[in-house]
Amino acid sequence: MREPAGQDEYGSTNPFDPDEFSTLNTMGPAVGSNDFEKYAVAVIIVFGALIIGGLMAAAMAFGHRNGFLFALGGATSAWISGNALLLDRPRIYALFVGIAALMLVASTLTLVL
Repeated sequence: MREPAGQDEYGSTNPFDPDEFSTLNTMGPAVGSNDFEKYAVAVIIVFGALIIGGLMAAAMAFGHRNGFLFALGGATSAWISGNALLLDRPRIYALFVGIAALMLVASTLTLVL
């Protein structure tokens, strides 16, 4: 017995007709799509893992409190920029990336000098 239109065998609705899957991506995957989410997730992961894992650990190992706090501020700023990109706010994204870069340079300088 065939299920009612729009439902599968478990009763959940399916917006796609199985016979129409061949024409689903006729225009290509990138046409009309917005890939900000991929870049935002990449920014959050890279800055979160590398900056917190690297600069903070180095600052703690060498006993530099200021370097640790600058790295924490830079990672937090980069995390906020990833969320700004996710919310489609490119100017706020650029501002927080700039703040993150300055704070991370300051953290590196406190470790070196």
